[in-house]
Amino acid sequence: MLTSRPARVLWHLFAFAAGWVLIQGVVESAAGPVFAWLSGVVGEPVPMYPYAMLAGVIGGSWVGFRAFELAPERGVPSRTLSERLGVDGAHWRLRPLLTGVLLGSAAIGLTAGVLWATGLLRFETATPLTDVMVGDSWGNVALRLLVVLAPAALWEELAFRGFLYAVAEEAAGPLVARWASSVAFGMGHVLNPGASVQTTLIVMLAGWCLARLREQAGVPAAWLAHLAWNWIMAAVLHVAVSGLPFATPGYRAVLVGPDWLSGGSWGPEGGVIAALVLGGGALLARTRPEGAAHELAEAKESHHLRS
Repeated sequence: MLTSRPARVLWHLFAFAAGWVLIQGVVESAAGPVFAWLSGVVGEPVPMYPYAMLAGVIGGSWVGFRAFELAPERGVPSRTLSERLGVDGAHWRLRPLLTGVLLGSAAIGLTAGVLWATGLLRFETATPLTDVMVGDSWGNVALRLLVVLAPAALWEELAFRGFLYAVAEEAAGPLVARWASSVAFGMGHVLNPGASVQTTLIVMLAGWCLARLREQAGVPAAWLAHLAWNWIMAAVLHVAVSGLPFATPGYRAVLVGPDWLSGGSWGPEGGVIAALVLGGGALLARTRPEGAAHELAEAKESHHLRS
């Protein structure tokens, strides 16, 4: 039996990865014809990838925590899968969800605002030479982006702030969980187009902020903050998201000046301005952890009593 804490951690991670790969593969095989049919109905490709990834992460989390469950470790309280992942009922209240949306929107809005005010971001009209979807409406593109970005942000949050954070927290406490999940989050983006040491470090900083939000309001709030940040960049600003370009109907934002300052081809989240905004958010989060944690604990207690 695996009794040492490092062995338990490795076992959970192995089971999670194996379950993720297996279940994602099954979903892709089974759902492929469905998404092909949907693509024919709507007249354009309907991406299956983010939904298959989401199914894989959910299934992998179940496998990692349940299918090969070991006897509870001494000193570690028994919790349900949703509690360990930070997605139990207490986290789906309106207030933390709105908090996530507002924080994500405010962070990228402040970043873009500073870039625009300093002349590092400007808007220009999109043409058929710069955008093959220039004739499409903003609303249609914004809705399609939401359909893609919502599951993509959710699987990332469940993987990094859900499963990986939970495993690290149970093994070594919340501080190690923040570091481990944030480093893994940054390393998960190193293969994106235009990635560099700077962008990777900033993604890690974003992961730290999302981990703090996870602690204070739960993974659903972190998911909506993540989604708001990405969706505003893609659908409102029409800039690249972590180096990945999206359709820009009608207009697009262009980043000028040195890449280290504005973000360049990576998008505004890859520059020093974004790092300063995220760093400020991380510092502000330190001023209210106890009150937020107490409020969340009360909400959890109330939820348990009702159930």
